[in-house]
Amino acid sequence: MSFLEYVPLLSPLIFAGILLISILQFANVRKNMQIQSEQQIYTKVIEARLKLENTDTFTNMAIQSPIFAKRFSVVDTPEEYYISVAFLDIFEFMFRLYKTKTIDPLLWQRWHKLIQMFLTIPKFKKIWDETKQSHTVDFIEFFDSLQDLEKNS
Repeated sequence: MSFLEYVPLLSPLIFAGILLISILQFANVRKNMQIQSEQQIYTKVIEARLKLENTDTFTNMAIQSPIFAKRFSVVDTPEEYYISVAFLDIFEFMFRLYKTKTIDPLLWQRWHKLIQMFLTIPKFKKIWDETKQSHTVDFIEFFDSLQDLEKNS
């Protein structure tokens, strides 16, 4: 048999292989688009939260809450609290990206170092102690392990 006689038999296999590769690539592209959309939405939510919280109106309402009053008591101004919480949210999000392998490990090292630097700020640590129960268990364990390292060095 010559090669031309095999072509009708091989064509469907080649077509099926190309189709399978295309489907796998589409699934990967879709997953990446979903991750990017989630990241963009989360960024917008963090921005909106900081803008809303960092207003006199919200601060006047929040200070009436025993929880917020206690949190504000560990800083000099409510703005210090709001900024600290925003950084904690960003750090947790970057940690999540690292755990899901959607951030370059070298870039994560930079964030990891930044988190360690923030732990040298006493007010930041106090805000963490007051708010850590609102974070994920994995992030709490990670963050507390950094504090333990800081204490032991």
